[in-house]
Amino acid sequence: MSGEDGIHVIVVGAGFVGVTLADALVKRGARVTMLAPSRELEGASGTSYAWLNSHRKRPDIYQLLNQRALEFWRDRFGPAHPDDVHWSGHVVALCDSANIDVLSERLEYLTSLGYAGSWCPRAQVERALPLHLPSGAVTARFPSEGHCDPLPIWRSLVESLERSGRCRWELGEAVGVHGPTITLRSGATITGDRVVIAAGNGSSELLRTAGARLPMVSQEAGGPAWGFLADIHVPAHGIDFPVTTDNLNLRPTGPDSLLVQALDLDAAAGPDAPVDETLRRTYARRATALLGREDVEVCEVRIGHRVIPADGMTVAGPVDGSPKSALWTVVTHSGITLAPLLASLTAQEIVESALCAQLDDFRPTRFSKMGTADSDYSPPRRPGEQ
Repeated sequence: MSGEDGIHVIVVGAGFVGVTLADALVKRGARVTMLAPSRELEGASGTSYAWLNSHRKRPDIYQLLNQRALEFWRDRFGPAHPDDVHWSGHVVALCDSANIDVLSERLEYLTSLGYAGSWCPRAQVERALPLHLPSGAVTARFPSEGHCDPLPIWRSLVESLERSGRCRWELGEAVGVHGPTITLRSGATITGDRVVIAAGNGSSELLRTAGARLPMVSQEAGGPAWGFLADIHVPAHGIDFPVTTDNLNLRPTGPDSLLVQALDLDAAAGPDAPVDETLRRTYARRATALLGREDVEVCEVRIGHRVIPADGMTVAGPVDGSPKSALWTVVTHSGITLAPLLASLTAQEIVESALCAQLDDFRPTRFSKMGTADSDYSPPRRPGEQ
């Protein structure tokens, strides 16, 4: 699958990052083998809030990468999925003084970088949204942000890959990496011209088998890697865009359904966290108060596992720093927002064997060069964090 047929790239991981990367590689003439345990959207991609934003990213280089990713969504990637991408903005409504101070600082910072955001009258928000806001609420709007429905977009990309005739699937679990060869748990091996590890939280262990270090944030319960998402049913709710408040974030998933998040509750989240009636009642109580109606039904509470490298920033590129490397990786938080841009840039680098300056600050080699220790990256608990 190399030579005249194009470079053969094995992509390990079939989440949103892996599939967008495979799509970008195929469009550049590569042949791709998708390696994953199943042909389902699982892992972090399957439990994503899917808010398209660059709302709170630090440092500046990471903020600007996310801003470029939003532009890529708007100008190049999103138009191919018009029914599943929604550019209706994002509203914040806060009463807590500490949260308001954080929002004020954030607005000043973001607007200094040319990011659209401004204070807006509470009455304007109440006219646009059926919310019951306290009289002292302070509101702001970020008109360039949006949200998407990841599953239908992912399915569309998978169908496109199948039609291309340049992508095949290998179902199995990767357990080892040696250059361009992957070893499966079954003992079988697959060899290509290049391998890209895009397996989310599983990437760190796979890269370790290749002698590479990719530290992730703490995986302990209550840490930044874990969070809850609740699906709620509210008939004709009238919410058209993401809303952030002091103790509940919500975004529409249909005319009668909302996806909600309460960051303070994530302190109890973890791989074995109980999803009990007390948790469900808490979500229901908060949604009832914010929406001002009693017909709120909590359908499901899910546990999400965020993919966050130790310093909080994207990891993308050749593991050894060489543009001709056999082993590459793409691992990032904000995977829905960043995936299309990272896929495009990484596919270009792999096919052309030339590195792109836009990704220079995000190379995996930074961990080995700096001898970085595992991070104390703080869990997202303030409104606007993820």
